[in-house]
Amino acid sequence: MTVDTESAALARSAPLAVWRSLIEAMLDAVWLVDVRALRIVAVNAAAGVLMGRPGEALLGLEVIELAATPQDLCFWGEVAGGLSQAIDSDTLVCRADGSVRTVTRRVSRVECNSAADAGTAFYVVVLHDRSEQMRAERELEAVAADLRATLESTHDGILVTDLSGRIRNFNRRFAQLWNMPEELLMQRNDDAVLEWMRRSVVEPAQYMRRLADIDDATLLHATDELHLHSGSVLERVTAPQCTAGRPIGRIQTFRDRTEQVAAQRRIQTLSFTDGLTGLANRRLL
Repeated sequence: MTVDTESAALARSAPLAVWRSLIEAMLDAVWLVDVRALRIVAVNAAAGVLMGRPGEALLGLEVIELAATPQDLCFWGEVAGGLSQAIDSDTLVCRADGSVRTVTRRVSRVECNSAADAGTAFYVVVLHDRSEQMRAERELEAVAADLRATLESTHDGILVTDLSGRIRNFNRRFAQLWNMPEELLMQRNDDAVLEWMRRSVVEPAQYMRRLADIDDATLLHATDELHLHSGSVLERVTAPQCTAGRPIGRIQTFRDRTEQVAAQRRIQTLSFTDGLTGLANRRLL
């Protein structure tokens, strides 16, 4: 028999009928490949959807015709030469319309062990479509990039934490206002950053008590004035971060008010001095 005739005979065999029932129940796309001819002898409905063509159109094709990457060409060449029998990695498949899908592809050789089917074997090719996952990941990356650009464009320092107080995001301005060294930021150590903030304030005990009160009141909006050992005065505005109406964390905004506070003190000092001068002048009169 010729190779094509052998493949046709295999397609009508009893073990293949059993395999058809099995692969049709699978959610991922599956091809069964004749180990000798390396032709597709069975597919499930999901394979037709993935490839954008009727499943029947895939039957009888040499598997090498559907190889879309050098890795796949190399693998099936090694299979033909008896050098390889399995592979599991990410690759691409070309659909009938010319578009490309990203898939995780696993190829395994399966031997039929029953006495009636002894000597029958297939390569089982399972293709998990990752195109939707890749699209979602790209969208998330775009959203994250937009968020990062927004955070960095504001003049205020931003610190985002979860409900447990763990750091989820911050911008460079936040680090500048708190005079954090670059090596501390590179550590990605939440406890070290939070400890730096505690040690930076003039009254750490009062600072920690206020943080505990804020954490206990998940939906609390609060504004506080923080005095640092460096002489800086920061205004902290804290508000809950919510998704679908439920709190998932807290956003703290920090603004440098050092100059404003100093100006207010100068005005108060001048007012007090003017008052004393006026009082002294009245007494002299």
